[in-house]
Amino acid sequence: MLIKSRRLNLKTDFSWVVKGQKTETDFLKIFFRSGENNQPRVGIALKKESFQLAVDRNRARRLTSKAFENIYDQLPANINIIAMPKSGILKVSSDEATEHLKKILVKLV
Repeated sequence: MLIKSRRLNLKTDFSWVVKGQKTETDFLKIFFRSGENNQPRVGIALKKESFQLAVDRNRARRLTSKAFENIYDQLPANINIIAMPKSGILKVSSDEATEHLKKILVKLV
């Protein structure tokens, strides 16, 4: 899990980032927006409709968080990101999720 200073925590932060740009794949829906922050900030949000069981929601959150931890140093300094995992992320390993996220972020940046 990312340390607290690297995360988006407030509801107002989440609603501000969602108003920015969006991209979507089989595993993730990603909202991103540039801001005035001096380091990247990441938030993870899940829909209960996508993950009925708590163990599935927790696994999806862990896989997404681990992927962002692995590529955090490659993110631009002023970006704010919200990742919404889809149910397809439960079928991939942690390494595959990281590689998938790298490909997405290369297109964004």
